[in-house]
Amino acid sequence: MLLSGKTALVMLNVVDELGMKSTDKASNEAEAVKEAVRDTPVGLSTADNLWQLLGLVFVLIIVLVAAYYTTKYVGNIKLGQMKNSNFTAIDSYRLSPNKLLQIVKIGNKYVVIAITKDNINFITELDEDEVLLREDQPVERPDFKKILEKLRNKK
Repeated sequence: MLLSGKTALVMLNVVDELGMKSTDKASNEAEAVKEAVRDTPVGLSTADNLWQLLGLVFVLIIVLVAAYYTTKYVGNIKLGQMKNSNFTAIDSYRLSPNKLLQIVKIGNKYVVIAITKDNINFITELDEDEVLLREDQPVERPDFKKILEKLRNKK
């Protein structure tokens, strides 16, 4: 049975204090532990611990910055691929959590498809004049200051 270093050292000290005879195996193991403990550095100073912490924080910052720029780069590539694509999702209508109807522009044709968890089914083809295209209108975002003033006036 191999004991941990501290356990063997404590057991040897107890055996010595009680005046009991220790076995050769336990004695040899305890002596080896004593030598290992003597050869082990006492510990790191506070300054060393601080430098290790700062190093870890620096590495963490580098990893986060790299992840941010990698995400932006991959996103821009995917956005460019979508703009130059012959496939465009025009509109979607959710029928249930796993079922939806979608109008898709493929080249110059508009197609209605049904999408389920396991299948995609062709429904019909639409003429261009049958499809109502939405114009992208800028979304008006409310000003936080105005909202806060309204709340204050209500009280």
